Amino acid sequence: MDRKPIIFMFSGQGSQYYQMGRHLYENEAVFRKWMHNLDVIVHDLVGISIVHKLYHENKHIREPFIRLLYTHPAIFMVEYALAQVFIANGVEPDYVLGTSLGEYTAACISEAVTIEDSMTCLIKQAKLIEEKCPSGGMTAIMDEASLFEQKPILYNQSELAALNFKKHFVISGLSDSLQQIESYLENQNILFQRIPVSFGFHSRCIDPIKDEFTTFLKKIDIRMPKIPIVSCVDAQIRNFLPQDYLWSVVRQPILFQEAIRSIENVTSGYYFDLGPSGTLAHFFKKNTPSGSTSKSIPILSAFQPNNNRLENVLQEYKSSKIDAQKRRVDGRMIAYLFPGQGSQKKGMGEGLFDEFREITNKASGILGYCIKELCLSDPNQQLNQTQYTQPALYTVNALSYLKAISDSDRKPNFVAGHSLGEYNALFAAGVIDFETGLQLVKKRGELMSQATNGGMAAILGLTQEAIQKILIENDLSSIDIANLNGLKQIIISGPVSDIAKAQGIFESSGATMYIPLNVSGAFHSRYMLEAKQRFSEYIGNLNFQSFRIPVISNFTARPYRLTEIKTNIIEQIVQPVRWTESIQYLMGVGVSDFLEVGPGTVLSKLVEKIKREVEPLKVDIYKERQVWGEMDRMAVGMEVEPNDEPVNPRLSQVQVMERPAAVVTLNSSKVTAQSSTNSVALERSFSNQITAESLGDSEFKEDYSLQYAYLAGGMYHGISSKELVVCMAKSGMMGFFGTGGLDLQQTEDSIRYIQCHIAHGQAYGVNLVHNLRNAERENKMIDLLLRMQVRNVEASAFLTVTPSLVRFHAKGLKRDSNGNVVTLHKIIAKVSRPEVAETFLSPAPEHILQELLKKNQITPEEAELSREVPVADEICVEADSAGHTDGGVAYTLIPSMSRLRNEMMEKYRYHKRVRIGAAGGIGTPEAAMAAFMLGADFILTGSINQCTVEAGTSDRVKDLLLQMNVQDTDYAPAGGSFEMGSKVQVLKKGLFFPSRANKLHELYRRYNSLDEIDEQTLKQIQEKYFKRSIAEVYQEIKTYYPAQEIEKAEQNPKHKMALVFRWYFGYGTRLALSGSEESRVDYQIHCGPALGAFNQWVKGTELDNWRNRHVDKIGIKIMKATADLLNDKIHSFLQNQTILGGGKYE
Repeated sequence: MDRKPIIFMFSGQGSQYYQMGRHLYENEAVFRKWMHNLDVIVHDLVGISIVHKLYHENKHIREPFIRLLYTHPAIFMVEYALAQVFIANGVEPDYVLGTSLGEYTAACISEAVTIEDSMTCLIKQAKLIEEKCPSGGMTAIMDEASLFEQKPILYNQSELAALNFKKHFVISGLSDSLQQIESYLENQNILFQRIPVSFGFHSRCIDPIKDEFTTFLKKIDIRMPKIPIVSCVDAQIRNFLPQDYLWSVVRQPILFQEAIRSIENVTSGYYFDLGPSGTLAHFFKKNTPSGSTSKSIPILSAFQPNNNRLENVLQEYKSSKIDAQKRRVDGRMIAYLFPGQGSQKKGMGEGLFDEFREITNKASGILGYCIKELCLSDPNQQLNQTQYTQPALYTVNALSYLKAISDSDRKPNFVAGHSLGEYNALFAAGVIDFETGLQLVKKRGELMSQATNGGMAAILGLTQEAIQKILIENDLSSIDIANLNGLKQIIISGPVSDIAKAQGIFESSGATMYIPLNVSGAFHSRYMLEAKQRFSEYIGNLNFQSFRIPVISNFTARPYRLTEIKTNIIEQIVQPVRWTESIQYLMGVGVSDFLEVGPGTVLSKLVEKIKREVEPLKVDIYKERQVWGEMDRMAVGMEVEPNDEPVNPRLSQVQVMERPAAVVTLNSSKVTAQSSTNSVALERSFSNQITAESLGDSEFKEDYSLQYAYLAGGMYHGISSKELVVCMAKSGMMGFFGTGGLDLQQTEDSIRYIQCHIAHGQAYGVNLVHNLRNAERENKMIDLLLRMQVRNVEASAFLTVTPSLVRFHAKGLKRDSNGNVVTLHKIIAKVSRPEVAETFLSPAPEHILQELLKKNQITPEEAELSREVPVADEICVEADSAGHTDGGVAYTLIPSMSRLRNEMMEKYRYHKRVRIGAAGGIGTPEAAMAAFMLGADFILTGSINQCTVEAGTSDRVKDLLLQMNVQDTDYAPAGGSFEMGSKVQVLKKGLFFPSRANKLHELYRRYNSLDEIDEQTLKQIQEKYFKRSIAEVYQEIKTYYPAQEIEKAEQNPKHKMALVFRWYFGYGTRLALSGSEESRVDYQIHCGPALGAFNQWVKGTELDNWRNRHVDKIGIKIMKATADLLNDKIHSFLQNQTILGGGKYE
């Protein structure tokens, strides 16, 4: 597989829970070893065993685990031990990223801080906070961060603690203040969630420990990281940590969103969330830029404590030590640095002249002497004379560059040269060819050598400001600063006599060394003014090519712009070389590796010193991209594309490459766009090529006997009714009957109805919702589907492949006459997460096959066939949708899932293509068009079908839905997984259900029993929410929950509270389905904004009334309008020649 850079992510406080990592502790020797090693350190410091407390048999995973003295080291230990498991298996990070406490783990993995120091810091911090800081907390708010600046109650009573993604920020403050804020948010129907911490991290609440803790940190040895650290303090990619950094990570806001943006601007990669809860993997998905090929992989989860994901991940991503090191080099940003005058030495370039003989001969021809002889033997002692030094050094640097890119099979992300070396950087970037560069350098050397009586000296131990002050105070105004090579390594330039005079003055003023240089002129000073003027005349009419790699200018310490090339190389002659700032800039944009290309190691030593002494510049990456965007190719975050010919110097002017013909594929028609202007002819030939029937994948439609690549998804409690499914089937589309919440008899009766009312060959399917708590019910549903010979299943809300799904699929496998496996039982998996899609795109897991074989639920032949095909026949990518949702973005998900599908197809060599569909947010032709253009093979709608004649819900619900707009939905806890906090999207307009449901979940998180809730709140719940007493609710619950659930509730007050609160969700659903007038504001109506968009689209038409809306007519209308819209758009493009300038069909 493609070996992108690997990023380890570590979360902080709030992600912890009892028993985290226990499965690994019991089954992974490396994990267990490191947990024991770290536990010894903690025991030595505070006399307690974290392992004992964390894995105590009486501690349940859902019990609060908040004592800071325990949780601080526990989180670190689990994260560090898990990272060591990865490293031991050859999965090594190229970057590390931590949030808050996780920054300690990141620093430790990068070896910037030792394990002992990290643990000591965390224990010290925990003790100080518990001793000196007031009780506080942190609250996550699911809204735009601009809300914080707009609401006085927020910015007056709390501080902004974290920016995680677009609609997720965290505030921090005192407990009383947070309670007031949360009451306000609830009244405003703004979602929020209290984070399980007891102190106000990232706010003034922890300032009481600042002085003592920062004083303590001065004793900690912070070293250069061996792995770049992506900082959530300032969103920089750091190769250096300041001494107070370990205080900043807990006091300053967490800029996770900006940190991800910084690294994604540099490279795509695999983001492994090694925190206890997988939180950062979820946050990353919300921040993934459109078109990114990056992927986030969570490992641990409080909801799946015994998952087997680790073994599979390690197997997939592990590599040899050599491969890991190579990937680390390939994945990092690298800058090539070319040395200048002073690096020349006799013998330089040995071996290169023979390897690049053609270039060597060209150089000798231009110079009029043998360049090889000059560099290797220097018979006439000319190598140190400027007019010879500069052409010789330029030639050797150029040959060294060609050798370097040939050996490494890659080009750098940036190039820079010191003084003369800048011409080599321009050559490497394709701005000048070798001949032009040599001629420029030859002329430059000749002109500069004519300026005599000048000298230069290196001053060590003094800063630029100190040197300038000494020059002024000692009347040495004739001396200029020529090179800023380091914070305290500076070159001065001036008349020989004044350079000699200055030596004693500087040595007595604190300079550690003053070294006169063996040069023939006062370079990079005012004394080169005549050379500058004559050089300007010489290059007056010279044309330069576009950049292929950004070049850092000595003059500006920033990348060249196309309009600045002449100015920069002219001014460089008289201006100082700003080398320190140039390296700081490169560090600031994420360069981690610097390679000196040419003779000597002068620049390498300077860079190492700079990296130790100064921090990277804070670079606005977006403004910088505007500069890089002027270039033909941008090297940031990727290797520069290789030339079309073998590595060789361009000895003639670089020609602008012709743009290849653009190919646009729409369904089965391929348009090739040439540079012809005959767009009228093309437009005529294109007329009406796209129809509603031609949209989507033709093979998909053939497999399911469909006229349109359009599906209607299953909605629970039979809202996707039997009538709806029949209506779709008769019009050449497919609908899925919604079985969620129905008993088996109701489902069987509905399936019989469907089968009796459709013709043979017309398509239908059944929706199967994953049942987390009752696998046996899922099995019985599969038994029913097999008995009723249902062939198409829409699998919803599955987090992984289950035995029941594998059994259903296996029972429909056979070989055709060509020996290929064909599937009669088809699974369309609705997914919103790549890691879930990956399980469905893989063959059935071997352990599940063995389990089914052992139970005689499948035959050996069925097991063998299952190993040759993926579990899912189609993947339906579900963006932000009604009901259960991860809030995904189609523009990000569909391309990512398509690439994943391609990778898995190649990995397993499947003979039949898995199709990718799109769902979520599709309610208009514009949305459907976007889905097809993103590569969807079919589309699936949901919310818009709930407001149709055939939908199995009440008329009152349909009346409410008819009034909604795109902004009228909200997120509420899912009743079926109430304790976990997973979300469903529901109608908000005119209803109290979303805010009340969220209130119940917040109370569940805050309290351990109903008895802990204050009397006023309980009264409100019973009178306003339930319309009955809690005792009455509980009595009702006892009539339909299994005896073991009630017994558990009697023994566990928190479980009893969950059952009582969960009742409200069923109550809201029953009210909505029946259209009861008992309490309309408590209707639970799953819905997404797509219906609001649809309402606006059909406003003023006959479909403005839901009684005229039929599910099949809606589907056909959308598909026809989408085809028309696509035709219009393409015709418009052709007419304007914006994208296609004429072409032909193939």
